[in-house]
Amino acid sequence: MSLFKFGALALASTGVLACAANAQTSTQCEVHIYPADGVHSVGEDFDATKRVDQDLKHYYEMAGRPLDWLTPRRQGEILSEVVVGHVLGISETSRVIHANFLTRREAIAAGPKAPSTAACTVEVMLPQIMLERGGLAERSVRVFGVVRRFENGTQVSTFSSYGAAPMPGFQLRSPAEAEKATQIVEAAYRGAVEELLQNSAKQKRK
Repeated sequence: MSLFKFGALALASTGVLACAANAQTSTQCEVHIYPADGVHSVGEDFDATKRVDQDLKHYYEMAGRPLDWLTPRRQGEILSEVVVGHVLGISETSRVIHANFLTRREAIAAGPKAPSTAACTVEVMLPQIMLERGGLAERSVRVFGVVRRFENGTQVSTFSSYGAAPMPGFQLRSPAEAEKATQIVEAAYRGAVEELLQNSAKQKRK
C-alpha cells in the first residue's frame, strides 16, 4: 500500500511554529488521514432526478478536458498543509496520509483503520466531498468526516459531521477559466476540512 508520510518537522508551518511552546505540553499522537475517492457534484434537482455529477460533467466540458478535481493524491497534497495537531489540541509525532481512500460505510465502521503501536493515535477520515449548489445559493464544497482518537488501542473520542466552505467568484464557462476555478475548488475543500476539524475540537471540549 502506497502512502504519503510526513514527519512532524516537515509540518512546521507558520501556525504550528507559533504554537510550539503549547505543543510541547500536549499529548503526543500519531495522525492518520484518509481521503475520499474524489469529488462529486449535487445540483438543486438531485432529489428529483437522483443523478449525481451533472455539474462536474458540464464544467469539464466547458474546460475542454477532464480537470480531475480533488483526486486522492491531490487531496493528500492539500491535507499535508492543513494544521491538524494544534486545532485538535495534540502534538503530532507523525502524519500518515494514506493513498487508499475509504467509503462512508468504512469510515463509520468501528475500530482503528490501521494498526499502530503509538500510545495515542488520531484518525481523520474524509470519505465524502460534495460540490453543491441549490437555487440561488452560492456554490460550496461540503465534506463529511469522522475524527477518532485512540489511546493505547482504546477509543476515547469520536466525532462525525460535515464541514463546508463557499466558492466565491467561481465560474467556468471557457477553458481560460479552468485554472482559477480549480484554485477556488481546492481552497474551498481546504476550508471545509478546517471547519470540520475545528468543530471536532469544539465537540470534544463540551
